[in-house]
Amino acid sequence: MAMDGDRVQVRVPGGGGGRPCGEIVRVLKRARSSIVGVLRRSPTGWTLSSGRNGSPAAQVLGFSCRGTPSEGCFAVLKVSRWPSERSCAAGTVTELLGGTGDIRARITALLRERGIEERFTEGSLAQSRAFGARLEPSQWKGREELFGLPVFTIDGADAKDFDDAVSLEKLGGGMSRLGVHISDVGHYVKPGSALDREAYARATSVYLPDRVVPMLPPALSDNLCSLLPGEERLTVSVFMDVDRSGAVRGRRTALTVIRSCRRFTYEEAQALLDGKKVPAVPSAAAEAVKAMGALAAVLRRLRAVRGALDFDLPEYKVETDPSGRPLRAVIRPRLQSHRLIEEFMLLANEAAAAELMAARIPFLHRRHDVPDQAKMRSLAETLGELGITAGGLLGSDPRKGLLSALGQASGHPLSDVINSMIVRSMRQAVYSPESKGHFGIAARSYTHFTSPIRRYPDLIAHRALKSMLAGKRDTLSAHSLVSAGSHCSERERAAAEAEHKAVDLMRAELFSRRIGEEMDGVVTGSVESGVFVRLGDTGAEGLLRGARHKPGARLRVIVTAADPVEGKIDLAAPGSGALPAQIRVTRRSSPRKRR
Repeated sequence: MAMDGDRVQVRVPGGGGGRPCGEIVRVLKRARSSIVGVLRRSPTGWTLSSGRNGSPAAQVLGFSCRGTPSEGCFAVLKVSRWPSERSCAAGTVTELLGGTGDIRARITALLRERGIEERFTEGSLAQSRAFGARLEPSQWKGREELFGLPVFTIDGADAKDFDDAVSLEKLGGGMSRLGVHISDVGHYVKPGSALDREAYARATSVYLPDRVVPMLPPALSDNLCSLLPGEERLTVSVFMDVDRSGAVRGRRTALTVIRSCRRFTYEEAQALLDGKKVPAVPSAAAEAVKAMGALAAVLRRLRAVRGALDFDLPEYKVETDPSGRPLRAVIRPRLQSHRLIEEFMLLANEAAAAELMAARIPFLHRRHDVPDQAKMRSLAETLGELGITAGGLLGSDPRKGLLSALGQASGHPLSDVINSMIVRSMRQAVYSPESKGHFGIAARSYTHFTSPIRRYPDLIAHRALKSMLAGKRDTLSAHSLVSAGSHCSERERAAAEAEHKAVDLMRAELFSRRIGEEMDGVVTGSVESGVFVRLGDTGAEGLLRGARHKPGARLRVIVTAADPVEGKIDLAAPGSGALPAQIRVTRRSSPRKRR
């Protein structure tokens, strides 16, 4: 019998119309070797259940982990017997994660469900520690020393690692030299090493409200590969000579060593862009930030001219207490300083791809294909219901239609909903040795180069660039690149699912304290059982069962239930009587002020 996520062979009978269906002939490949669920006692021993109905998913044959098993505890079971028509799956419990009432345990469970491991292997930890804590001058011999250049980082106040730094030099004649300096992770993580095997298996870091699961051990991600201020760090730099119009007139890649003069937060950089004073900032760095703001604006306009899609989506953050419990969900401010770094990283990624393509060295492209026409037709219909003219989406090149729709969405009262619908209609970007360009940013060639601390494809790009600089071509074979691209794309999706699901769990935990509250919402989508409604400015979505409303409809709803284990919120229309009686009485006798 097949389990969720397995690759199977299916026999589809001929004839008949409607939705296709078939019979599973055999399992070709198991999706995972372990199952995550909740321990339950049965008359014959322990079982592992999964899903909201609590149905048994596996029989527990034994325990090989520390701790005492308890009813209702999240656990990881290694499968030794796959399910058949006569029996369910079975295996040994290898890890006890904690009770379902523990938010950290719930998030750890969703990580394990997606094959995301927090513990590093002893081999990778030992290798990372062997490099020591500081660099010696002998370690940067032969590199370009950029100590006289004002180089700095700009990141979020809560950032844990800093893998990109920037610099800007005026060349005269309206020309500027933008330097993007990326941590030389490849200096430490050698192909085939224990560190490399660990990094490849993870393929990406995972960023959750209560923790970060890094791709590299802390000795590297938090220290030697992090561009900390005042510390010498090995980097791979791309220098781009840009004219007044934003066109790159020349570019150069080099192995370098930097010493960041300042770690700016986005808020500090924004204050400088606004002409305000920021303490303890070297004057050269302050002037560079201001000049960068003007350059980023030029680059953004140039991207818009060539047809890049610029989405305006709110980014939400769940703030937690020291124990990991959610305190509130807030919208992250979208600042000019954010766009500044985004523009520079986009330009550096394009430059790295152009360099490698010119040298005919194979690498992993970041590929984003043209949208599916069926999805464009569906999107056009939905946008039409919101008063957005979207006929241009149905042509051979939907770009103009998408640009028109985004333009109409600007200033629209449902702008964020429209932007979200458009994003959902796009194809997912993937890693591939073959490039058909990047549709979203309107680039003929594009790679990921700027974040090798947290993305394995960037490390592949670094190795290719270093091979190019050494006059060699000893990079991954075409077959290996196909395999790496597929693996990294799959791990990226798993990480994104975990990040989104963790936020859903946190929001559901917050709304479990707000049962009975009435609030404003906007319909964002529909399913057979009802419509999804975004609740206020929290970013949370709940299901209003039995309702039939168009996307964008504004409603008043009542929170009737929140499931912090599944991350789901249930809603009802005011006056529907959907709340349990005890909650209705509580709310009437002790009303809360709405602010």
